[in-house]
Amino acid sequence: MIALKKKTKATKCSDHRTISLIAHTAKIIAKILKRRIERKIEDVLGEDQFGFRRGKGTRDAIGMMRIIAERTLEIDEELCVCFIDWQKAFDRVNWTKLMQILKETGIDWHERRLISKLYMDQKVRVRLDRGETGSVQIGRGVRQGCCLSPILFNLYSECLTKEALDGLGDFKVGGQIIQTVKYADDLVLMAKEETVLQGMIDRLIEIGRCYGMEMNVEKTKVMKISRQPTPVTIKIDQKQVENVKCFKYLGSLLTDDGRCTCEIKSRIAMAKAAFSKKKNLFTSKLDLNLRKKLVKCYIWSIALYGAETWTLRAVDQKHLESFEMWCWRRMEKISWTDYVRNEEVLIRVSEQRNILHEIRKRKANWIGHVLRRSCLLK
Repeated sequence: MIALKKKTKATKCSDHRTISLIAHTAKIIAKILKRRIERKIEDVLGEDQFGFRRGKGTRDAIGMMRIIAERTLEIDEELCVCFIDWQKAFDRVNWTKLMQILKETGIDWHERRLISKLYMDQKVRVRLDRGETGSVQIGRGVRQGCCLSPILFNLYSECLTKEALDGLGDFKVGGQIIQTVKYADDLVLMAKEETVLQGMIDRLIEIGRCYGMEMNVEKTKVMKISRQPTPVTIKIDQKQVENVKCFKYLGSLLTDDGRCTCEIKSRIAMAKAAFSKKKNLFTSKLDLNLRKKLVKCYIWSIALYGAETWTLRAVDQKHLESFEMWCWRRMEKISWTDYVRNEEVLIRVSEQRNILHEIRKRKANWIGHVLRRSCLLK
């Protein structure tokens, strides 16, 4: 097992994430087991789980949240949203409970026995700068770095939320009650009424503890999506949950006004910072076409993360087009004080304004992806 830093100045154990280095034989067994049990687990998982599933990803979860916000504001209603953070979620899975869930799901005892052997009999050593520690027995959790862990955790999380939230919730879309949006351990709870949301959280805390899970009050946030948002009073163990106007969900900023302007500005700022770090490469004497490909591959990919889900206003389009010209000007070392028109810059780099076209193309591909299958996004 090795420890990776979550942040630059990591000094505490909680500032690190452990990754398991597994023997090749164990990896092969885990892969075979995954193929055997995956379909049965998929049948149990709800449409609101987007993590580690074929045909689903972060853009679908982000898109779901944006669509919900836009529909809520469109009909002039309010929606209380709580972004739940579980403390060390993957490391808190109770093995006895997991084996019970696998049995109830219909997983054959042969597979359950192998999974039990892989997890319950494991010993680990931690690799540090000065060498390795002695072997220690692990008593809970699924290994980060094992191909089985994502689907096992998804099943565990699904059973937890189903048991906790059964019969609760008051938010409907298309006649269907939507309680949660999940991406692995990233859980979003939603309800129209503050009291309903508090009841859902209280129940989730109670059942979560039966599953060995604990909420992180400091990292859990609450937001009210409304035309005139007001603070929401939500408590976890008598501690007030912080109200926020924007929240970074799966790398994308969600705001209480349902707009994408803050997200677009944030993405552009990150892309510009990435360009500045590799400025010597992008402004070098490399072939022009190669440098343009590098900019589109490494810089535009940062700026356009989640662009499929954006609803663009006129001001947002201007920001994006300005960013596009900023890239070409920096690449060709053209200063604003040189008074070179944008048209001249585009001629020099043999380009047209393409960034908005690229976003539209991504949107079309994503819409086709959504329409081809049955899902909540429809």
